[in-house]
Amino acid sequence: MSTSQHHIIFIDGICVMCNRLSQTLIRLDSKKQFLYSTLDSGFAQKKRLQPSGDSILVLSQDGTVYAKSKAIRFIIRQLPYVKWFGVLLYIIPRFILDHLYDRIAKNRYQWFGKHNSCPLRTHNRFIQ
Repeated sequence: MSTSQHHIIFIDGICVMCNRLSQTLIRLDSKKQFLYSTLDSGFAQKKRLQPSGDSILVLSQDGTVYAKSKAIRFIIRQLPYVKWFGVLLYIIPRFILDHLYDRIAKNRYQWFGKHNSCPLRTHNRFIQ
């Protein structure tokens, strides 16, 4: 699968919430625009991505890297069935969305738990 023709979402592979959201995105992504990898993967290191703390990263087809709420907004804009929700996210100022994002990211293991390893690694849209 060619990575230059897809947007790539980098997640925390052991985070239960991150994996559930990724599985939901796979179902919603009817155009198969997204591929997935973990923040600590060899592929992320090869791309020289530097996650800042507890952040989701999106590497777009044009090479732009999005983090935190900008990544969430970007992902939602690409999905035809939830684009309307993206409009709502643009009404809320980014500093508020980033604050909410940081709060959830900080507590995600406590609220949702951890996997021993990333369950998405076996999916055909996962990059090692």
